[in-house]
Amino acid sequence: MLLILVLALVVVYRLKQSNNPLPTVKKAPSFTLQNLKGQNVSLSESTGKVRLVEFFFASCVDICPATTSNMVLMQKKLKEKNMFGSKVQFISITFDPQRDTPESLQNYAKMLGIDQDAGWQLLRGSEDQALKTANDFGLMVVKQKDGQFAHSIRSLFLIDQAGFIRKVFEMGENMNNEDIERSIAQLAK
Repeated sequence: MLLILVLALVVVYRLKQSNNPLPTVKKAPSFTLQNLKGQNVSLSESTGKVRLVEFFFASCVDICPATTSNMVLMQKKLKEKNMFGSKVQFISITFDPQRDTPESLQNYAKMLGIDQDAGWQLLRGSEDQALKTANDFGLMVVKQKDGQFAHSIRSLFLIDQAGFIRKVFEMGENMNNEDIERSIAQLAK
């Protein structure tokens, strides 16, 4: 009997937790960058969709590819639920446009399984534009002498349909896909 009561309390707690609205962190900064075809893309163009925005650089050897790989797993699950592209969009912004050319990012996308046709945009701009965009989001990004970048590991932003940041997630090995997927589903209802 005690076990049934405990299980019932766990179910009620989880239901209550999933119905709590996500807090609003702040209005997402607007930006206009270029997609891999050189066309201008602004954040406001995807208003009405939940967006998961990642800041990265393709030559990164640890946190960035691990994050993108996790996002590819989420992309697959969202496709299975018919949400990817229609209700949810991923945006990856490089802050290393000198090395992350459209061609190299196209190869990166192909290698990792990024579906640009369905709902994932890879964006770039000048180094100044990219660093300003990262800074506007509150990220610390420092270019090292060897051309690599040091950056905040909390640089994965969940933005709601109206353009408000609702949650900021850790990247890399500490990334919690279940929490991110639950938060996306909560906003995409």
